[in-house]
Formats: sequence, structure tokens, C-alpha cells
Amino acid sequence: MESIKLLILAIVQGISELLPISSSGHLIILGKIMTIPTSTLLLTSLHIGTSIAILVFFGRKLFAGFFTKKKWTFYLKILLSVIPSGILGVLFESKIENILHDNWIIAASLIFWGILMILAQNKKDEGGVTDMENVTWQQSLLMGFAQAIALIPGTSRSGITTLSGIGLGLNKYTAFEYSLVLGLPVLLGASLWEIIKTVMDNGQVIPATLVTADYINFAIIILVPFIIGCVSLMLLEKVKKEKWLSAFGIYRIIIGIAILVVGYLL
Repeated sequence: MESIKLLILAIVQGISELLPISSSGHLIILGKIMTIPTSTLLLTSLHIGTSIAILVFFGRKLFAGFFTKKKWTFYLKILLSVIPSGILGVLFESKIENILHDNWIIAASLIFWGILMILAQNKKDEGGVTDMENVTWQQSLLMGFAQAIALIPGTSRSGITTLSGIGLGLNKYTAFEYSLVLGLPVLLGASLWEIIKTVMDNGQVIPATLVTADYINFAIIILVPFIIGCVSLMLLEKVKKEKWLSAFGIYRIIIGIAILVVGYLL
């Protein structure tokens, strides 16, 4: 039964992490419904599969011209831009887990950023940056600072960085692509950090409530988000020219309102 619950979380992670709809918000709410404690360890472990999906999907763009100065300048921009969210994540991890997992915070974040996505959809792409490697140092750093806001569940890391990128002059889909790449060091670093801490504390990588069938659960945590993530990215690429930001914004608002209504009634 625990493996089935974990499978559901893994599927949701594969879809929601790569779309601007907040994977943490969805996973925390689902965890409460299914009575699985969504610890920082579990949430970050689920990121590993989707991070690998991003690496595979953007492999050509990320590694073509690997030995050129332009490519290594691009890598350096990414690494420097993730420092703000990395530092804040380490310093305030426990407070985020204990305070910011309330339903109303998640719902409010979903609704607020959903409204901004609908407004951003109406902004015309007038000669904006269309190549990730042409993103300037200033644009990258500001998107990095915006990414730190995504530590609040319900915000969406890809969503907030996409919105900031659009505001800074990037083409809408280029901003979305850059947001995914910008998140790679944070997602992989956070996962590694949590696993190291857990092993040092008690020698367990999988949370105590999921210790049965450890190898099966480990496969679910990694493989399912990877497979679903690859499919999500391929589908999103096909609809990228449509009103995709508005669609996600409307979805966020509906889910946010639903969470508030259900929370009030219960």
C-alpha cells in the first residue's frame, strides 16, 4: 500500500515539477490526503528523476560546444545564479517544513502566481532573448534571486523564474527553458544534501514510513518521475506556441480555490 501511495506521488512529481504549477504544493497536499509525511527528504529525492529528465531533454543544448568559452560562461551564469536559493534553503529548511506547509499558504501562492501567469501571457514577445546562452549576467542573477521565492510551497520554481524571465525581456518559452536549467543545480544539490544528512543520522535514505520494499520504493522515486518528466517535456514543447501560460494560470487558481474550500469545510 505504501508503494502505491509513493507511486502516485512520483507520477504527480513527474508532471508538476516540469510545469509551472508547483510540485511541492501538489505533493504536500497529496501527502496529507494519503497520510504520507512529505518531509524535505522525500520531496527532494523525488526531484532526482525529473532533474535527469531535464538533462536528457536539453542534452544537446546543454552540452553542444562543451569546450567553448561561451558554453562555460553559460555554466558559470547558472552556478552563480543558484547561490541565493541554495543558501536560503540550507538556512531555513526546518522553518519552511514546519511553518510554510499550511494549506492556506499553498492555496494563496497557487492563486497569486496563477493570476500573474495569465497577465504575463498577454505580454508580446517583441524581440526578446530566444537562446538560453544569450541570457545576460544581470538577467540570470535576477532570475536566480526570484527562484529563492519558490521555497514557499505553491509558488513553483519554474513558474516564478519563468515570470521573472519574461519580465526581464526573455521570450516566453526561452524563459521557461532557462528556468528548468537554472533549477538543476538546486534540485540535484538539495537531493544530495538531504540524502547525506539522512545517511549520517540513521543510515536510511527512504523515510521510515516507507522502509518496506526499499528497492522497489527507490526505483519508484527515481524512475517514475524520470519517465513521466520526459513525456511532460515532449508534450509541452508541442503546445508551447499556444496559450500555455494562461492554461496553467487558470489551473492554479482552480486548485488553489479548491484547497481553500475543502480546508474550510473540513
